[in-house]
Amino acid sequence: MGELLLNVIPLGIGAAFTPSLFAIQLLIVANDPWKLRALAAFLGAASAFGIAVTILLLGFAQLNTSTGTPDVLDGLLRILAAIALGGLTIYFFLPHPGLEKRVAAGIEKQVAKSSSIEFFGITFLLSIKDFSSFVLIVPAMHDIGVANISWPLKLGVTALVFILALSPLLLPPLMRTGLGSPGKELLKKIYTFTMNHQFTIMGSIFSLLTVYLLVSGLNSL
Repeated sequence: MGELLLNVIPLGIGAAFTPSLFAIQLLIVANDPWKLRALAAFLGAASAFGIAVTILLLGFAQLNTSTGTPDVLDGLLRILAAIALGGLTIYFFLPHPGLEKRVAAGIEKQVAKSSSIEFFGITFLLSIKDFSSFVLIVPAMHDIGVANISWPLKLGVTALVFILALSPLLLPPLMRTGLGSPGKELLKKIYTFTMNHQFTIMGSIFSLLTVYLLVSGLNSL
């Protein structure tokens, strides 16, 4: 159980790094009214991740239970994920003049005009298209699906990965609830920092995850 947690928690944390979802939720909770719109944004992403996680978990659970010996499929999934994230790392570290500002402008436009129902659809679509998160969720669900533990424990570990992956949509409402209205300016500052450094943040995180996945993948073979 401990080894399983060590294997999947980094993947869940890595799946959380989705600046667009985090930025949308930051802007929502930095303005009033925010509660219903923030809930809709969370439910949209949660629905998308929930569908993917359920399909992957049930699918991988059909495979033979892990016996602790080298797992070739796990190794291949992690190495493929490392290759994918390595490519994204290179992309994020390449110069993209003006792109960060255009992304921020698009998010600000969406937040300014969208209703709660629209936020559900926006975050659902963003999550479905979130390639980097799903690259990490696939090996995590494989490890859980073939783990030699009871189904209640599998569901508990899956819920942990699910919460970690959705933390960008959970943290801003928790911060606003704790800080109240005075926290709006802080949330806006975090939004500005995230948007101004989103490519550097993603490139740095993905480079670390690439190394982790490559090493752990080779160890699984």
